[in-house]
Amino acid sequence: MKRLLLIGVLGLILPLTCGAQIWTVQTNVLDWAALGTANVELGASLSQHFSLVAGGRYNPWEFQDEKNDAIIRNQQKTAYLGVRYWPWYVNSGLWIAFKGQYMASFSNTGIWRAALKEGKNGYGGGLSMGYTFMLSKHFNFELGAGAWAGVFQEYGYYGSPKKYDVREEGRKTFIYPDTVSLSFVYVF
Repeated sequence: MKRLLLIGVLGLILPLTCGAQIWTVQTNVLDWAALGTANVELGASLSQHFSLVAGGRYNPWEFQDEKNDAIIRNQQKTAYLGVRYWPWYVNSGLWIAFKGQYMASFSNTGIWRAALKEGKNGYGGGLSMGYTFMLSKHFNFELGAGAWAGVFQEYGYYGSPKKYDVREEGRKTFIYPDTVSLSFVYVF
C-alpha cells in the first residue's frame, strides 16, 4: 500500500518538475463583477491532454443600500484543486474539469431579495466545462460554467440579513451552480 501511495505521489510531482511544462495564471472577470470577489487560478500542464489546476476566491466586502437600508454581500472564502481534460491539446479548445472544493465560509444576500444565506465548512466535488480561445502566444480567453455538490456542516437560511426569520438551519447537502467564467489567462 505504501509503495502504491509513493508511486502515485511521484506520478503527480515528477511531471511538474520537467522543464517543458506550460504554466498558467488566470482570473475570472465575472467574479470580480460579483461585488469584488478576488479570484485566481494557477495551472500546470501534465501532458498533452491533462492539466492540474488550483485556485481560490475571496470576498470580505459588505455594501449598505442607503435607500432602503439593505445589506448587500457576496462574501466567501473558497479553495479548490482539480484536473482538466483537454481533448485536443492543453490550454486550447474544449475542456472538462473535475475538482475538489472547500468553502470555509459564505454569506450571501441579494440585490433583489433581503434573504440571507450563510454556510461554514462546505466541501464537495465539482464538474465544469468550457472553451479556451488562444489570442496570442501568452494570452488566452476562456468561457466556462460548472456546478458543485457536497455538504455544509453549518448552514442557515434567514428571511432577513438580521437573522430574525429562521427558515432553515443545520447541516445541509447541496448541488449549486459554482461558476460562470469569462477569464483572462496568461500562459508562461
